[in-house]
Amino acid sequence: MFEKFINAYKMAYFKIFGDDFYGRFKRFENELIEPKFHASTQLKDELRKLDLFINEPVTIAIVGQFSSGKSTFLNVLLGREILPTGVTPVTAKLTHIRYGQSYALRVDYKNGKELNLDVDEIAKFVDQRVFGDDVKQLCIYAPVPLLKSVNFIDTPGLNSLSNSDTNITKEVLKDVAGVIWLSLIENAARASELNDLNEFLANSNKLAICVLNQKDKLSQSELENVLDHARTTYKNFFAQIIAISAKQALTAQKQNDCKLAEISNFAAVTSAIERHFSNENLKQNFVLKKCATIVRANINQHEHIESIYKDAGEILQNFDDALDESLKALALEFRPKIELAFNELKQIAKQIADEIQASLKPFKKSRFELKKGLLKGEYYEKSEYEMMSFDNDEIFSRLIYNDTKLAKFFRIYRRDLGALQSELCAKIDEIYARLEREFMIYKARFESIRKEEAVHSDIEFAAIRTYAGQVYEMFLRDYETAKFKQLQKISLFFDKLNLKVAANYENAIKIAVHFIKEKIDNAALSYEKDPLHFSLFIPGANEIYERVLTSLNLYEFENEMLGNASFLNKILNALAEEFHELKGAKMEKISRLAARHEVLKNELLQIGKEFGSGL
Repeated sequence: MFEKFINAYKMAYFKIFGDDFYGRFKRFENELIEPKFHASTQLKDELRKLDLFINEPVTIAIVGQFSSGKSTFLNVLLGREILPTGVTPVTAKLTHIRYGQSYALRVDYKNGKELNLDVDEIAKFVDQRVFGDDVKQLCIYAPVPLLKSVNFIDTPGLNSLSNSDTNITKEVLKDVAGVIWLSLIENAARASELNDLNEFLANSNKLAICVLNQKDKLSQSELENVLDHARTTYKNFFAQIIAISAKQALTAQKQNDCKLAEISNFAAVTSAIERHFSNENLKQNFVLKKCATIVRANINQHEHIESIYKDAGEILQNFDDALDESLKALALEFRPKIELAFNELKQIAKQIADEIQASLKPFKKSRFELKKGLLKGEYYEKSEYEMMSFDNDEIFSRLIYNDTKLAKFFRIYRRDLGALQSELCAKIDEIYARLEREFMIYKARFESIRKEEAVHSDIEFAAIRTYAGQVYEMFLRDYETAKFKQLQKISLFFDKLNLKVAANYENAIKIAVHFIKEKIDNAALSYEKDPLHFSLFIPGANEIYERVLTSLNLYEFENEMLGNASFLNKILNALAEEFHELKGAKMEKISRLAARHEVLKNELLQIGKEFGSGL
């Protein structure tokens, strides 16, 4: 006793584990509940249940339809008529049967309260017609030697009045190492029975024996035929099939009738229970299988979470793969529109230049030239010349004050510039919106995700819900910021184009006219002073056109609106570069998050292998 206490103390406080099966299990348990795995309360409960399972007799479930004689069968096992029998399903809740030095009953309530009673009071609790909903389960203790090595759980009848009983039985079967399947011999191998077997035992890997009750109703030849048929039909379900009469066995116990007891064949059941269920290998194999299931469930959890991270990466990758083509298509769509906008300015500039040139007309001018004569000495001689010039006010009147064509053109042009800007920005918004839509779908899929199995980590799934709920902060915000940055550049360009050209055309015309007029006048002054070295200036159509283009700042905008160095190419290239860089950074972060689950998954796999619960 003291040695067991010392070993338990060492395991609890020094994490020193023995080399026996229990020691290896405790090491397994300790590793699974390490903080890095964020073990759920349910997982810890499962491990505690397995701990108890190892240290207690093996637990076997007794399953069967109501009226199959389960209560009578259990009374024979208990060595005393304890459970009431009847034609209605009376065992409403789980009833545990365990060894005790004397007969006793414990009632467990849902609120945690326990009530210890005389076993004869069980009739108050087992009839589901009067069973209190506040009672969770019953436990019968009996001084039966068989119970020192085997615990039993009596499950509700499969075709009882309560639909929930089936689910209760399914849950019980998850936590037992073996099953005693009790059936009426008249129902053996019927379709209904096979359906139940397929539902409860198929693919469960449970060690099970079949007990066919009420053999006393058949002749010996009929019994042999039924057993042959059952062995053929049930061969995939049971390790052994035994025919008994629980009624005869109970009568034999009461009357101490050895011959009737032998006829009942009940001893074959206890012998089969001892042979099949009373061994440590069965218990250990059950624990190993349960632990393998737990490890696999947790590995699946990390695989699932890892796949969720990878889904985000796939969204980014798909968006990035399509980005260059999307931007290329956008450039192909808007390059002609921007070129057209520039050419429209050039065309209107040509019209302005033509108007200026058409305003040129000849003017008669006089000049005085210093002469020397023999008789007069020095004197000034007047001479006339003709020069080409124009009246500024006349041009301004024609192009600005009294002409609505230019005003209308630039009004429409400014409106079209705004529409072009809005259209371009909308297309860039649409590219970003594709990414946003995918992540909003992603968010909807995973921000409310719940763990699929009880042993999964609440913390891990809470983290993935938070992660999915924060996709804007995690992914979209940086992309949106990069997008806004380029949209702002587009806005600045169009504002500048509007300010320097569309809204400033009147000043541009005046500047061009003044420049040309001043050049004409300055040339005339120089000519008047020295006609031999200076000539009059007559502006040509091309020169006037170039001056208008300069005044309208079109040369400044030519590089920004045309060619490879256009503002559109610069903005789209910058957007592509920023988006590609963001994708790389985000993918790296996703890889780090996913890698953590890959590491935990591999560690869990190793823990399972070391314990021996092969996966």
